[in-house]
Formats: sequence, C-alpha cells, structure tokens
Amino acid sequence: MKFMNNRLIVSAICLSLTATSCKKTLEVEPYSSFTSANFFENENQAFMATLGVYQSLGQQATYGWYINLIYDNDTDVSQIDGNVDANQWRAIPHYAATKESSFLDQTWIALFQGVGRANVVLAQIPKMDAYTNGSDTQKALLNRLIGEAKFLRSYFYFDLVRLFGDVPLKLTPSQTGEKFDVPSTDRYVIYDQIIKDMKEAADLLPETLPTDERINKWGAKAVLAKVALYAGGYSLRNNGGIGSVERPANYKEYYTLAKQQIDEVIGSKLYSLNDDYTKVFKNQSQHILEPKESLFEVAFFNQANSTIGGNSIGQFNAPTTVNGVYRQANSRVLVLKPFFDSFDTKDVRRDFAVAAFSIDAKGRRVPYLAARGDENWKVGKWSREYQTGTLQELQSTNINTVIMRYSDVLLMRAEVENELNNGPNTLAYDAINEVRRRGYGVNTAGRSISIDVLTPGSGYSAVPTFTIVDGGGTGAIGGANLIATSGTLGPMTIVTTGYPNTVNAGYGYTSVPTVTVSNPWPDNVSNWVSSKSYSVGTYVKQGSNYYRVATAGTSTSTAPSHTSGNSSAVSTGVEFTYASPAVVKATLLVKPTANDADLMSGKSKEQFFDVIVSERARELCFEGGRRGDLIRWNLLGAKIALTKSLIRPNYTYLSFANFRANQHELYPIPLSETDVNTSINQNPGY
Repeated sequence: MKFMNNRLIVSAICLSLTATSCKKTLEVEPYSSFTSANFFENENQAFMATLGVYQSLGQQATYGWYINLIYDNDTDVSQIDGNVDANQWRAIPHYAATKESSFLDQTWIALFQGVGRANVVLAQIPKMDAYTNGSDTQKALLNRLIGEAKFLRSYFYFDLVRLFGDVPLKLTPSQTGEKFDVPSTDRYVIYDQIIKDMKEAADLLPETLPTDERINKWGAKAVLAKVALYAGGYSLRNNGGIGSVERPANYKEYYTLAKQQIDEVIGSKLYSLNDDYTKVFKNQSQHILEPKESLFEVAFFNQANSTIGGNSIGQFNAPTTVNGVYRQANSRVLVLKPFFDSFDTKDVRRDFAVAAFSIDAKGRRVPYLAARGDENWKVGKWSREYQTGTLQELQSTNINTVIMRYSDVLLMRAEVENELNNGPNTLAYDAINEVRRRGYGVNTAGRSISIDVLTPGSGYSAVPTFTIVDGGGTGAIGGANLIATSGTLGPMTIVTTGYPNTVNAGYGYTSVPTVTVSNPWPDNVSNWVSSKSYSVGTYVKQGSNYYRVATAGTSTSTAPSHTSGNSSAVSTGVEFTYASPAVVKATLLVKPTANDADLMSGKSKEQFFDVIVSERARELCFEGGRRGDLIRWNLLGAKIALTKSLIRPNYTYLSFANFRANQHELYPIPLSETDVNTSINQNPGY
C-alpha cells in the first residue's frame, strides 16, 4: 500500500471573518509543507494541519470534479456527453473504465492522502503540551480538531469503500521503510471504524451552527446516518473473483443507527429548509453560506483563474454558455429526458434544475427546439447567470460542493421510517411532504406562467426570440416551431411543459408579464425599389409594411401593398410574402398548494419506497449521490434498462450497452496500486 510518509502537505488557510454573508470564511491558499516532528508546537499549527486535512476534499480528483461530476453520472438522471474514446475520463461514467485509468488513480491517491493527513493530526495533537496541560480553551480547541480529523478520516474511507469496495485500512501515520504490501480490509470492518470515528467525532464537535465550512456535531451525525444507510444497503462483493451484489443480514441494525442520528439532527431544531428551492443554488453560486440548509460542504477558493482550489461546478454542469454577458460554460453533463418527464408539471424544481436551453453572448436563453434538441439539455442549478462573474471564476468556480443538505436528512428519515415500520408512518409522510412542498413552491410568493401564440405571424425565416419582462418572476422561456412553408409559428416539436409554446414555466410571477416576439425582418431593411433583382429570403420595406421574398425575380413598377399572404409575381415581378410579427401572451398558472404536493396516504412499503427513489432524484439531482443511491438499493442496472426503454431509438445512451451487473457497481483498484501492493485484491471483472 502506497501511503504518504510522515511529511504532510497542508494548505495555508486564512480565516477572514467579515460582516458580509457573501464572503466565505475558509479560503484555500497555496500549499506549504511541514514535518510532524517540528510543526505541532501550538494550537495555530494544529489548526492549520487540520485544515490541511479538509483540503484533500477540495482537490480536482475528489470534490472539485471527479467524485461528483464524473463518477456520479450515466444513471437514470444524467449522463456525460461524448463517447468512450473522446477522452479517458469519459470512459469512467460510460462504464468502460480500466485499471489503467489515471483519473481513478488520482482519486485513490487523494483520498488516501487525506487519510494520511488525518492520521498525523490524530497522532500528534495528543502529544502536545497544551493538550494535557493547557487552559480549558486550549483543550477545547484541540479536542475539536481531533473531532474534525476523526470525522474527515472516516469520510475519506466512506468514499473509498463506495468507490472501490474493500481497501487497506490504515489508522496510524506511515513511517519510513514501512512495507507497501497491505492487504484489503473487509468493508464491514472499515464501516465499523467509520461509525466509531464519526460517533467519537460528534461528541467532540461544537453543537452550534458553523460560520464557515467546518463540520459540527449535527453535520457529523447527518453524514453518519448516510453511512449507515450505505452499510445497510447492497454492495458488490468479491467471492473468489466472482462478483455478486449482496446486503448484510443485519441491515436493519444500520437503519436503526441511521434513525437515531436523524432523530437527533431534526430534534436539535437548528435546521430548516429555505422556502425557495431555487434560492438554495443561487446562494451557492453567490458563495452565500446557508448553515440551516447545508450541514456539510467542501470549501473552494480559486485563485487567479486557475484550476488549483477551484471547482468544476457551474462550469462543467451548467447550461452551455457563450462568453459575453456571462462567463463561458462548457457543459459536459447531459440531462436525460425520462428524468425530466418524471416531474409533475407543477414542480418548480423541474424547470429550474433542467436547462432546456443554452445562453448566447447577449445573455439570452436560447431553447433547444430541434427535433433531437432534448439530447442537449443541461444542468440548470448553477447557471452562469447566478454566479458572481468575477475574473477568478472565468473557468473554474468558487462554488462549494455541498455534501449534505437538510432535505437529504428529511428524505433519509422517510426512508428509514418506511423500512423499520414495514410501511410509512406519520414521520415518513411528514418528512417527504415537507421536501415536496418546498419543491412545488407552496410557501413562496408568485406562480409559474404559460406562454401561448395567439397569432402565428408570417414571413419568418427563423424561430424568433421571445422576450419576457415584468411580472416579478424569472425563468420562463417561450418557444415555437417554424412552419417553413408559410413562415408562421406553430407548436414546438418537443413540448416540455404541456403548453405548446412554453419551454420553461418559470416561477415567482406575481402578475402577468409582458411577452413579445422579435420581428420576422432584421434591422435596417432596405426600401422596395422597382426594376431590382431580388433573391429568396430578402426582406424589403414598403411604406409601413414589410415583406419577405418568396420567389426570386425582378420587381416591376407595381409595389407590394398587400397585408396578408403573397403577392402575384405577375403583378409585382417578385413573389413577396407579407411579414408580420406573431402575437403572444402569458397566463398565470394556478399556484400549487399543499394538496398538490403531498402524497396520498395509504401507500404500501413498496409503493412508498418507489416514491423515495424518485423523490431523491428530483430533490438531489446532479449533487453527487444518485449512482451511490441506486447501488445501495441494487437498482442501478434496472434503472439504466428502464431509461433505455423510455427514450427514442436514436437517443444516444451508452450506459445501456456498456453496463455489466456484478462488475460496474465498483471501480477497479488502480493498476499503479496493485503493481506495488501485491496483497490487495482486484475487484471482479477487472
């Protein structure tokens, strides 16, 4: 096993406490290094060393890109664009990863680096004089740092087990000359250690809401609840080189542990949902911390427009954006249409989370209206529209990766109550309905809108731009299909909202907005001239009227004057089509109520579980946990197959062809590891 020696790389972290809520308090600066022998001389050095453990979460190979944007894709929610050969990293989500993958190797190294850093902190702080003989304040700080290091070490192992299964367990700092051959430890031995560490960590961590991205008692308990659900779920086991997905016989003990932690977190009464689902992600994009909604998140601070310290959220999983009003976004994550279709049309989360549009240089939303446009849908949660737009975020962003939200805690409560009681009880219904009501916008002002074309216009050669102003809301997008033979507007080819000219219904409208459609003709149209040769598609102006040339020819002395249809080429020499802008209007839709959002009572255990599976997708989509959820439920292969059955035959979906059950529930142990550590077991199928 290749462990770090006792030289530990840490980040020099500056804590800046300011009056503004928009400023993060953990800002990662360039690396420095120290040796454990000469560094732990005071509390500040111990603090810096602990922050260095946090930094392992913020690398590109962990939560800056790989874990949440590469590894959590090609499910029933989203997929990575491109094919397997386009780039090595795409092979991983497309279920074609090999043990030679440098990306998996980087993640393996980064996670074990975090383990190594935590081990040094846990070994060195108890040796400090202040730990034994210091003041109460000094001892409290050092014990908190031990709690943080215990939690972080356990979280690194949680990721290692989820991604790679059985891995070597190392709980002490590595020493020079230590052997590399360290065998794999059974994951349930590792889970026991994770649970022990997280329980001990929770006892040492503060109960108050944090003012920065550091973990507190309740965040640790919420994450422990998730650990317990994974430990009590299905995972791929290696039985003599043959893979089989299994669940422990005592899985309900883990669910009971999860329930205990969830009850304590909710019982603290410190946490609540932001009434506005969209505001959660707009705040993330603006670097506004929400400690009541977010229980654990990874800090990012991108310096000087580099990828060091920066995050790929809002760049690789955002609407495709042309550099101009907003920063460029080269999205790599595609949203699957069957997932979009799984939303109720009244659910605000759908049109906010899924971007059925790109953004042009002028900052306008341009809907995908072509027949296969739904294959280009992207993630909308962290759009460049919501970001700060600073030079630091020209490429990578400073958006934190949120690992645990309060809605996740509520959905876990619904899941464990359903499982432990052989069906949903009041706690289960209340928890899931609280999430759904927020998702439907029940407690926010305003409504969604529909957009309808009243008059289809004429003389159009391209789909016009819909402009929506006023009304107090945001997010609505109009669209239409161009009927080329008549130059008029008709219903969209792909209707996403149930309304034929509404791409996004938006949210928050308190009055009817004004919707206009751009003219068929361009700016600066020339006046009609007699005896002039005109080509097809040319626009001319005659008086106050505009015309488009439908059939080429040379104009006569008779000017076009009609106000509908086409002129006669016999009379005007050229067939002119009268051009007129379409007339559209918006209508406020009925605001959803709790009755719309709440689940009907009387569901069986199986029916309620199915709702949980879908609701976790809708609430937590693109946040890094879908693939893991499907694996722990033993549903990954089934959901991939179902998605394939729901899409068009020509819809690109590589997962169905590539996924192999009893192999792809885990990634391969990197070859660079097995070459050195001959005692480790490779995962089945690799």
